[in-house]
Amino acid sequence: MGADIAPARALSSLAQSPCAPSCVSSILSAPVRALPFVSSPSMSAPSPIGHGPIIPRTAAPQKCQMSRMSTCPLLRERAPYNGPMDRIVDEIVLFGLGLPLLLLAPAAPAAVAAPLLALIATGVLELLDRGEGGAQRQASASAASPVRAARFIRVARPAIAAAYLIAALAAPALAAFVPLLAYAAVAQNLGPLRFLWPATLLGAAASGSGALAAAALLLGALACLTARRTTKVQTERASLRQWRDAVQEDRLALAERTRDLAERQDLEVSCAVLAERARIAREIHDNVGHLLTRSVLQMEALAVTHEDDPALAKELAAVGATLHEALGTVRASVHDLHDEAFDPQTTLAELIGEFPGIAGTLAFEAESLPRPVALAVVAIVREALANARTHGRATSVAVSLLEFPGFYQLAIEDNGRAANLVGEGGLGLASMEERATTLGGTFSFGPLPPPRTGSRVFATFPKTQEVRP
Repeated sequence: MGADIAPARALSSLAQSPCAPSCVSSILSAPVRALPFVSSPSMSAPSPIGHGPIIPRTAAPQKCQMSRMSTCPLLRERAPYNGPMDRIVDEIVLFGLGLPLLLLAPAAPAAVAAPLLALIATGVLELLDRGEGGAQRQASASAASPVRAARFIRVARPAIAAAYLIAALAAPALAAFVPLLAYAAVAQNLGPLRFLWPATLLGAAASGSGALAAAALLLGALACLTARRTTKVQTERASLRQWRDAVQEDRLALAERTRDLAERQDLEVSCAVLAERARIAREIHDNVGHLLTRSVLQMEALAVTHEDDPALAKELAAVGATLHEALGTVRASVHDLHDEAFDPQTTLAELIGEFPGIAGTLAFEAESLPRPVALAVVAIVREALANARTHGRATSVAVSLLEFPGFYQLAIEDNGRAANLVGEGGLGLASMEERATTLGGTFSFGPLPPPRTGSRVFATFPKTQEVRP
């Protein structure tokens, strides 16, 4: 419910902001497809022969994809937007307004150094303010140096501002740029300095520069108001951008969920079709096929019984030929239906599970596997698993079938001692090699390279099969 309300609140906030048209258009530039109907995760599609039950993945998104920015640690650690540019512009304006105030100050060498000292102090404060934000993000990794850096910066910023304000008590010319430091104290939240800066103008007033002190006080109050306004604008702008990012994250996550659910639905429909075809093939084989076979046998028996009657024998032969043709057609249909219901990935997964005591893994990355290659792969894997358990005493097996632009690659690795069979010329190895070379592929068997222990079966099958006799 919260994931549905968040986009609505974000759009409402965008509509009330001055940049509403551009923000809303960027968020809604790519509409999201409607969610297709998908059955409950507790339901599973009927499984065809050789298939396990299809259990849909949960549609619950990850927290960082469908939650608000404030609850997503990945989004909280993003670099801040370039909000300090607003402060820099304000400080440049205040610096420019402070230059005419130097005319109200008494002639002294400090009047020449005051602009330079104010620029140095303000620039260092801005750099330390940015450095504190970066140090705090790095300190989240519990590193000692970023923590010490953050503590040093937290103490150094108020110290620099306080040093300039104290110097303004002794040198009245420095009071012309006290509003600039007041702005930095309020914008960077430097504690008591936000309220104590007017006291530094007492030195200018005591030295006979009352006009300078009054003008600096007025400009400082304006600077404090400007700092508060700029800080508020930056906060609201950052919040607006965070809401925009949250809406974008939600939209992308929703689109990904839609694609996943559509693919899951297509898979369930495909598995249901394969299951129905497998059921029809079984029904035809068990019922119609047996009846036709019995009819053929009965017809041949009648032909033998009435072979002394040529006319009747001819008629019975014609009927027998028709029954043979019907039986062949039924067999072809059954084989076609069974071939379409064959899934090599599921078959390999079930085959690995048929060997108790061996922990097997399967990496299947082949989009379209021809049936002859699929049958050869299943046979080679079955023989390799049998050798690993019987001869190698293996406890773990890794099977991988990868598709490359010109060939398929099958690799079976175990941790047993079946590599000792190299050179013995067993029937199992010969059978596996024959299945690979018959389809124009290659086959090899040998130990794993050291320091690993175990054996590896490696076979390749070209995509353009040239069946060899």
